[in-house]
Parts: sequence; structure tokens; C-alpha cells
Amino acid sequence: MGRIRSFSAALLALVCVLICVPSPASANRIERTPQVREIDARIDEARARIDTWNHRVNRWQVRVGKVAVSVERLTALTEARGAQGTTDVLRRSTPRRQILSYRLHRAHRAMRAVLTDPEAANAQQQIQALSAYIVELEGARDQLVRAKRKARHAGDVVPGEPLTYEAWARGFLARVSAPACQENLTIVVTWETAESTEAAFNPLATTHAMDGASDFNSVGVKNYLSLSQGLDAARDTLQGGADSYGYAAILQDLQACASAEMTAMAINASAWCRGCTSGAYITGLLPIVKANYADHAARLISTG
Repeated sequence: MGRIRSFSAALLALVCVLICVPSPASANRIERTPQVREIDARIDEARARIDTWNHRVNRWQVRVGKVAVSVERLTALTEARGAQGTTDVLRRSTPRRQILSYRLHRAHRAMRAVLTDPEAANAQQQIQALSAYIVELEGARDQLVRAKRKARHAGDVVPGEPLTYEAWARGFLARVSAPACQENLTIVVTWETAESTEAAFNPLATTHAMDGASDFNSVGVKNYLSLSQGLDAARDTLQGGADSYGYAAILQDLQACASAEMTAMAINASAWCRGCTSGAYITGLLPIVKANYADHAARLISTG
């Protein structure tokens, strides 16, 4: 009986492991790139196969339970007969004891056959192998998600994910060594919205020359070849004109995470687009963007 209980305990532990494996559906849906969806599909397929093998294990458990009940009942009857065997009546019942002993022997043999059933052992091995496979897939999935988050915060292109105003803003802030605080994100998204250009990888409409960049329009706004090149161009424009064009105050405000209003005034006072929008460049648009930040942040920059 100890052997029966140990097998049952092992099965319960295995079932617990399967139940406790995290479901991919519990992960943040925002992270479901094509690569992640492919891994999720493999996990779902493995779980379906586990369910199939679990059905076989469950049938085996039912068989174990039935044989165990038979062994317990016959063991109890045999022991009861043996305890009373000194009476004259039961001494005349030796054939009955022999029959019980024979039936108990058969029950134990049936138990051994069930416990060593190769189909059940194979089912358990398949479940364990599939469970390990799921753990490996989920580890790969987590690595992809972490890499994606890291790329997003670094401003790199994330495969399968559109490049939004906010994503570009994060990359730009990282390039100028400024924190991605909400005030900074708001002012950079406002700046992008003010330009609303279709120039490739160039939402601030800079004219800074870069290798391979082409002209977007007649005033020299550039189409850049990549996100990285566009971010470098925006950074170089501000740093290169820090003194001559009054961009130093913009960089200082961003690096200090100043209020969006203060940074807006610094942009307005610089030579970036002095006098634009009847002198209300950035400052006039900022309240509108703040009131509907999510909509503006989700706009897509042009990638050519």
C-alpha cells in the first residue's frame, strides 16, 4: 500500500506542476509580436498534447484505484480470517482461507501489472518531456519580450511594432542623455506634432546632413535611412547649435526633466522655428497635446 500511495503522490505532484505552469495568455498582450505569437502557438500545441496524455494517465489512475480497493478489501478479509483461525469453526474453513489467499495473490499480481504498465510510464514520460519543453519555450518568450522592451526604451526599431511618436521620443531622449519622464515625453511628442512631417525617420524635420540621407523638400529637410540615423541627426542638430542657435537651454531643460511648459518656452525662444505659428510655436500647441496625450503619442512617424 505504501507503493500505491507513493505513486498517487507522484501523480498529484505532476498534476500540480502542470497546473502551475504560467499560461501565455496571462502575459501582456502588448508584447505579442509575430515571434511571440509563434512561440505561444507552440506552447498551446504542447499543452494540447499534454491534455491527451493526461487522459491516459487519468484512465490508469482509475485502474490503480480499482485494484487498490480490491487489494485492501481482500487483505482485510484475509487478516480477519487469520485472527479467528484458532476457533473450531474457522479451522473447518481452511478452504475459504485458501480461496481468499489465492484471490489476494491475484490482486497483488494485478497491482504489479498496473503499476508497471508501459503505456502509463510512457504517458508520464511524455508529460514530463512536454512540460520541460513548455518551460524552455516560455524562457525564450520572456527573452524576446525583455529584448523588445529594452529596444523600445532605447529607441531602436522593434520588429513587428509600429514606430510611434512616443517610441521615437524615448529614443531621442536617450540620445541626448535626458530621462524619459512624462514632462519630457509630452514636450517631445508636442514637438513632433508641431512638425507633423512625412520625412523618413525625421519627425522633428531637421536639415542635418547624414551619409546617404536625401532631401525631403526644397528647404533641405532630410529623409534618413534608419531610425538610428534619424536620432543621431536630431541629437547632432541640438548639440551642434547649442551656442549659435540657442539650443543649449532646450538640452538643459530636457536633462533636468523641467516642466513641459518651460522646455516649450526654450524651444520657442531658440532659432528652431522662431516666429512660427504667429510666435506661438510649441507653446500654443502644448495644452492641446497634454489634453489628448495618448492620441498624439500613438501617431506613427514616417519610415519611408
